[in-house]
Amino acid sequence: MKNSPCPRVVMAAAVLLLSSLFAISGRSQAPEQSTNGVTDEQGAALIARMCNDCHDSATVIQQRRTKADWQSVLTKMIENGASGESKDFEALFAYLCRTHGEVHINDAPADEIAMTLGLSKKDADAVVAYRSANGKFPDFDAVKKVPDIDLKTLDAHKAAVVF
Repeated sequence: MKNSPCPRVVMAAAVLLLSSLFAISGRSQAPEQSTNGVTDEQGAALIARMCNDCHDSATVIQQRRTKADWQSVLTKMIENGASGESKDFEALFAYLCRTHGEVHINDAPADEIAMTLGLSKKDADAVVAYRSANGKFPDFDAVKKVPDIDLKTLDAHKAAVVF
């Protein structure tokens, strides 16, 4: 039988990790690089290294998830014995949100929009302000009407937008 860490230690580690994840989730990032400076290639390597012991990494990324859903997945991984440094989990979280995330554009706060869609904080704030002033977005074309936002980045993350 495999030695397992004390449940209190596992839960304490999960709480600390989630605190870190909430702290980084408000930072914006460029589409090609996560908050922690992890490229897509490095992020994919983290998934393979940290997830493949229990399941195929393709299973982890087969569906898009919200920021809260990815936090829950990583918490469960930690509770079930996943190992890694907190910086690795932070990088994995940012990578998963950015490349396999989804955002409910009509409800999400600006920090989640920025994290998932790779928009700047200014652009994400503009999306929220436009939504507040004009009502919910009926479709993706309506989101593209937000003045002065990075349409190229928005288009690149179209699959992540949910209404």
